[in-house]
Amino acid sequence: MKVQIAFILLLICSWLSANEIEGLKFTEVTSQKEWDKVLKEAAENNQLLFIDAYTDWCGYCHKLDKEVYTDASVIGFFEEQFVNVKFDAESKFGYQLADFYGIDSYPTMLFLTAEGNVFDRIEGFVPAPTLLAYGNQTTEDWAVLPVMEEAYDTQTLERESYLELIGILERTNREKAEMVATAYAATFTEEDYLDLENIWFLTRFENGLDTEHFKYITSHKKEMVDAHGQSEYNDYLSGVYNDNLTLAIKYGDKGLMTRLSKEVIPLFVPEDELPAAQYVTESVYYLQREELERYKLTVNGYMNNHLAREEKPDFIISTTVDLIENYTNEELITFSKTLLQEAIAVDEKRFEPHALFGYVNGLQGDFKQANASLDEAKKLAKTDEQKAFVDNLKQAVRMMQ
Repeated sequence: MKVQIAFILLLICSWLSANEIEGLKFTEVTSQKEWDKVLKEAAENNQLLFIDAYTDWCGYCHKLDKEVYTDASVIGFFEEQFVNVKFDAESKFGYQLADFYGIDSYPTMLFLTAEGNVFDRIEGFVPAPTLLAYGNQTTEDWAVLPVMEEAYDTQTLERESYLELIGILERTNREKAEMVATAYAATFTEEDYLDLENIWFLTRFENGLDTEHFKYITSHKKEMVDAHGQSEYNDYLSGVYNDNLTLAIKYGDKGLMTRLSKEVIPLFVPEDELPAAQYVTESVYYLQREELERYKLTVNGYMNNHLAREEKPDFIISTTVDLIENYTNEELITFSKTLLQEAIAVDEKRFEPHALFGYVNGLQGDFKQANASLDEAKKLAKTDEQKAFVDNLKQAVRMMQ
């Protein structure tokens, strides 16, 4: 009987193997030599590469393999249009590729040129129809791009095609996208500001605070709101704010940060929310720039000048959680400790400040104080969820010892 069962299992396995669902054929690269080979293949065939960066532990990566790369439409289209490549982002060579392309979540899929430049990217799982739509759009853009670039270079590109060209270049050649965007924006008339697509465009390009476009839009608020609605107007200002804050942080432009806080935020943030919005702007700037003394002054200034005593614990908890989760700087950990002591002084019956104070002491190696504070937090915790939160921190502190 055992022999018969073994024989039947062997037959079943053989049948499954013979009838295994065919999937999209990938070239797995594990070395620079193999990588150079697929780039060369793409160049010789005048094709883009489709790259799947995966890890063994990534559940959605396996879901792509089972549900998406087995789809007949995906297989047919991608094998015809792309050089399809996979790499394990945690392998020795794959780690280098992932770092080079800024990949830190999985799955991530890239469409690359034969020169290895990113043409488009997809982060996270997508179903077969969505991947197919990406593939179709990418091949269409890839085909039309050289035609449009030549038309632009020879000054024969039709004006209505500028936004399409800029949209493609925005993903593939940011420097040229900005050059084309400047040329397009220079042709604007007052009527162009009534086209919502142009407002979206000006959210991403030519959005400096001293540009004629920003000045026109903000000085013609009524016309803009009548044409596009308050929400779209606010979205434009929010986009300008975000782009310029990124630049201010990158280049250490405190003057620009101050202008955003004093000139831009009041244009789209309600008056009663201004102090909080301005605080966020300044604190993010100083924290990202690692100007920690200024950051601490900003936190204390906002807390002492704009918050009532009973509001401080909530503010301190959210601030310290952010610092603990995202930073390992010893000065910031010590600052968190000081803030939490103030929160406990305001309301000693809240369990959260005690719990976080215990965790912070654990980070600094004071395990006696850490355990005492966590025990106090456990006494103050009322719900099962709160107690579970404290227990998790206790376990984390035990692992530190």
